[in-house]
Amino acid sequence: MINSFDSTLYQLINRKWTSENLDFLMFNFSDKVFWIPFYVIVIFMMTKIFKKKTPLVLVFIGLALLGADRLTSGVMKPLFGRVRPCHEVSLSPRIIEGVHCSDTGSMASSHAANHFAIAVFMILLYGVSKRSNMVFWLLWASAVAYSRVYLGVHYPTDVIVGGLVGAACGFISYKLYVLTSKKIYKE
Repeated sequence: MINSFDSTLYQLINRKWTSENLDFLMFNFSDKVFWIPFYVIVIFMMTKIFKKKTPLVLVFIGLALLGADRLTSGVMKPLFGRVRPCHEVSLSPRIIEGVHCSDTGSMASSHAANHFAIAVFMILLYGVSKRSNMVFWLLWASAVAYSRVYLGVHYPTDVIVGGLVGAACGFISYKLYVLTSKKIYKE
């Protein structure tokens, strides 16, 4: 059962707040391959700042992603069994050409979880006090999460819950990174 908040906001984002330019942008924001050059640049910049610690940082980002993805895809989606909005004919979903509407569950969004896991980890890694760092990573993860609703494959609460799961995984993984780093590098 979908609540009226979810269906109303979903329909506004998916059917009303749209444009051809946004279609292109949101399609790419949800595409994993689209972000590869960005990740390469981030890793390159990381090697300049963290030098020999970069592999350890990448391991713990990977653990944050693994945790976020397994919790959402492996536990929550089967547990909740929520049908994706793109399969709900009553919502008249607007599906852009090329968007795949998966048969996996909708609750919670793995895209949102994965990107918020990275975002929170990076915010903590580079420092919460650096406002531009925090704003950048939160806007980036939010844009990806929003794209999932825009494209019609998730409800708003799916991406909110996914974002919270990812943020928790990013936080926990960062704390484990700090503990491990202190032991390895005798800080």
